[in-house]
Amino acid sequence: MEENRINAVCSDLEILDLHKDSKDTLGDILELQKDTQENIYGYDFDNMTLEEIKNFWLMNKHAEGDEDHEMFDALGGIKDGIGNAVWKPWKKDNVKAETMTLKDLSVSDLKELHMEFVDKLHFMMNYAASMGLNSKTIYNYYMAKNVENRDRQKRGY
Repeated sequence: MEENRINAVCSDLEILDLHKDSKDTLGDILELQKDTQENIYGYDFDNMTLEEIKNFWLMNKHAEGDEDHEMFDALGGIKDGIGNAVWKPWKKDNVKAETMTLKDLSVSDLKELHMEFVDKLHFMMNYAASMGLNSKTIYNYYMAKNVENRDRQKRGY
């Protein structure tokens, strides 16, 4: 039974349209993740030392790396596709990745890929929560940095 839980895929989860009821989707995600870390796992971001934050980040970096691996596997399709052959050149199905697109994934496999991205997002939100960021600050800083990044490209950097 434990093995089934570990290898479970998320493509069977029911997805509700909660977006329509939100006035601050990024803020909702960030607050829910912060609440999870504080009330489920016991982190106290307001009183953590820099050493504790560093250790929290290292754990999240490792977890995020695991999610990267799972996302790469899901890119090839978990149930109906070529699986991790998408990135393993020694597998015979790897050659199929040269012509496949996301449109070739089943609905279930595409949903699983999206859920792996969401798993990765959890850890990105953990970084933000540990620094005391809110959605307004993230949004405004993102917009400013995006302008700067585009300007750098125009300047040839």
